Amino acid sequence: MEDPRGRLRPVSVSDRLLAAGRRLLGRPPSDWAGPDASRTAGLESERIEPAAPFDVVWLGAREEAGELTAADGLAATGHRVVRVSGVAASPAVPYALRERGTNRFDASVPSEPDAAFRGLDALRRDMGLGATAAVVGDAGWDAVAARLARERAWARADGASAAHRDAPALEAALARGFPLASVVVVTYQNRVLNRLCLESLLARTEWPRLEALVVDNGSTDGTRELLADAAERDPRLSILGLPENRGFAAACNAGLERARGDVLILLNNDTVVTRGWIAALARHLSEKPRLGLVGPSTNAIANAARVDVGYRRLRDLPPWAAAWTRARDGELADIGSLAFFCVAMRRETWERIGPLDERFGIGMFEDGDYCRRVRDAGLEIRCARDAFVHHWQMASFRRMPREAYLALYERNRRLFEEKWGQVCV
Repeated sequence: MEDPRGRLRPVSVSDRLLAAGRRLLGRPPSDWAGPDASRTAGLESERIEPAAPFDVVWLGAREEAGELTAADGLAATGHRVVRVSGVAASPAVPYALRERGTNRFDASVPSEPDAAFRGLDALRRDMGLGATAAVVGDAGWDAVAARLARERAWARADGASAAHRDAPALEAALARGFPLASVVVVTYQNRVLNRLCLESLLARTEWPRLEALVVDNGSTDGTRELLADAAERDPRLSILGLPENRGFAAACNAGLERARGDVLILLNNDTVVTRGWIAALARHLSEKPRLGLVGPSTNAIANAARVDVGYRRLRDLPPWAAAWTRARDGELADIGSLAFFCVAMRRETWERIGPLDERFGIGMFEDGDYCRRVRDAGLEIRCARDAFVHHWQMASFRRMPREAYLALYERNRRLFEEKWGQVCV
């Protein structure tokens, strides 16, 4: 977990260090931890509005009855469907787009493969496409589809077999083209925040192959019942209930050991996700083989992942996040260490680096330790500016008595220093 000051240095209650914190961070110590969800009115009544399902781009589309029926069926169930069938009027024009009906669009791009890729990439950015399935209706598009899969994490499907399916069967077939993303959420108390996190994860994640594994650290506030009810209603969700609070690292490891995905994500329970969050993180992992860990931008964290936001209520989050991330498409920021409120990696990274270090107990410093191990393995760590996840921050630690919190911080700081042979300054 992140240091309460956003820096690896001891916490002290002395006036000297508190004054230094004000100078270093430019804000009072009471603000270091971000918004306190427990003091935000109305969360019990907040509800998460669902987002649209994954997008479909039909490459080499033809005016055939089966193909048109399949596209119309997908559009009727909420998918945005873009049929790419023509050549742009000028090579200088990235693409031309015409709205054909609700969720239905026709597009044209230049015929040369590199220009076609650039045109489709511009279309993706301008439309805010999230998880996207490319249906290849003409073999001439194979190279472009392969590049979109490699660099933009688009799924690929064969148009000949897709054109004559009914909408539910076609939707399932397209979904199978995406790699499985496993999201591990650790819960401990904070029932209301747990509900908001899981509702947003299941309703707003348009990535179609999702497994959500919730590891509960012995909650006694009704969270167990909440989780059981959610898992009964949604087959993507599975629950591992631990008999006691074994700490953040141990719970994450338990979830990751069960995860089957190619993309592995740790997500705190005091978060609310937005449409396209997995698609953006997966896109960066797909495009950059040296990228070991990538995390989203957020409203509250004590490092460079924090950005100024333009929303005040959760209902205003989706449109703001969509516009903000679209304007920063493709941007990756270097960052010293990612806080593990949300972090994504390839399975091969997890298998190479190993589990989180459980010596840090309940939490703090295990994320910095893991980032250090990833960097020492020659891999990069980045913050994605085109992904955004709302974060209440430190929801569990706020429940600890102040002295217990400071004692835990000091203990884990010493463990980190002993392990790495350096003083945290």
